[in-house]
Amino acid sequence: MFLQDVVSKSTIVLDLKGTKKEDVIKELVDVLAQNKVLKDKDAFLNAVLEREALESTAIGDGLAIPHAKSDSAGRIFCAIGIKKQGLNFDSLDGKPVYIIFLVASPPDMNKEYIQIVAKAARLLKSKVMFEKILEAKSPEDVLKIIADFDRILQQSLQVKTKEGRIIHKDI
Repeated sequence: MFLQDVVSKSTIVLDLKGTKKEDVIKELVDVLAQNKVLKDKDAFLNAVLEREALESTAIGDGLAIPHAKSDSAGRIFCAIGIKKQGLNFDSLDGKPVYIIFLVASPPDMNKEYIQIVAKAARLLKSKVMFEKILEAKSPEDVLKIIADFDRILQQSLQVKTKEGRIIHKDI
């Protein structure tokens, strides 16, 4: 499964309006709901916020990957948001977050879910890709960057988990 398979230009927000972590998560959940990815927007939002309460999904270097598995998700899909001014997301490194990659998945797609979260982390941990996405002028630009990344990474990314959570490694 490639990242370009789970993102569309209508699920990319180049200028997030929210000023708090919960606001931008809600904004991206709304985008997924508008694109008919979610059966129950509020239930999915609660699942993401519950996951976020366990530990921040802001993994450092300006990026966050909030995610949840929920019966509310009709399929695995993602929304991407950019906040050029940065945002406090309770990041592990204490720095602001600029790119938020929200992942929604039904509970029965665990392998694909883990792969998508891991690939999103790998994409955004690349300083070159991160900067290109941050500077994108249109959702189509972001999709092209993701397609280029998918071509570079034409193999299934193996990840390790601990207690059902992904263990991130620097790339």
